[in-house]
Amino acid sequence: MSHKWTANAFGQLSEQAMRAACSEIKVRPWTISHDNVNIPLRVFSQRLNNQSHFISGCAATVWILPQRATLPPDTNRLFQSFRASQAASVFSFEDVLYGEPDVDIRIESQNQHRILRILLDCPEFSDYSRKDDPLLGAPPPVHELEVGLENATQQFILHTCPLEEASYEGTLKVMEEWFKQLHLNSQDEKTRTGLERIIAWIGDQLTVDRLRGLWKYRHEDHNAFDRMDFMIPIFGWFHLVMAFANSLHKQYLGTSAGIGGLRHAFDSVK
Repeated sequence: MSHKWTANAFGQLSEQAMRAACSEIKVRPWTISHDNVNIPLRVFSQRLNNQSHFISGCAATVWILPQRATLPPDTNRLFQSFRASQAASVFSFEDVLYGEPDVDIRIESQNQHRILRILLDCPEFSDYSRKDDPLLGAPPPVHELEVGLENATQQFILHTCPLEEASYEGTLKVMEEWFKQLHLNSQDEKTRTGLERIIAWIGDQLTVDRLRGLWKYRHEDHNAFDRMDFMIPIFGWFHLVMAFANSLHKQYLGTSAGIGGLRHAFDSVK
């Protein structure tokens, strides 16, 4: 297989995947996530028109959800009405801080089960006679996900674009590029997107901050598409978990000479 044959094969697979993505988003619910990407391009036979260089671009993934996740056609309008009604009310932080008693009980049960599984899955507990006892079983699910091929989420990677999202203007150009690749840039599709679609737009904290900034600056535009009524920015939970884990590690690692730190405990176990 030559390099040209391989490149042509990848190109055909990419075109087929893009056609499938464009057809699926018309009939099924979907979300999108994107972030910056840095690609160093190296060449081993440099010429005037073929030089090594560094590309700062953006990569995106479209997530096609199961058909049963489809929302009613009026969800977009209901969402706008809800935002307008809640804009004049004060957010209650107590609801988040204290939660609900039944929810707290379920969360505590799940946390206890995770701790038990860490212990029971250790090799030292392989001979424990009661590790399969029903009392040590998992708590009942709250919202159990259905299984089967019809409930699987499909993933389509879009073409990487040579645009940076480091500014509001760049983020707006990146969004226009994704709509262009998904064939949603016609006037009819823009109208349908602005009035009917609800799209969860996922990114890291910086991406979401820029999306929310665009949301704020364009809230008085003349049509629903320009106001981004279709978009619900969702920040990356994975980044939050990483930051939280890093914070815990720095707080409790300690030193070998200190008392009460994890490093001191690890050295003591050795």
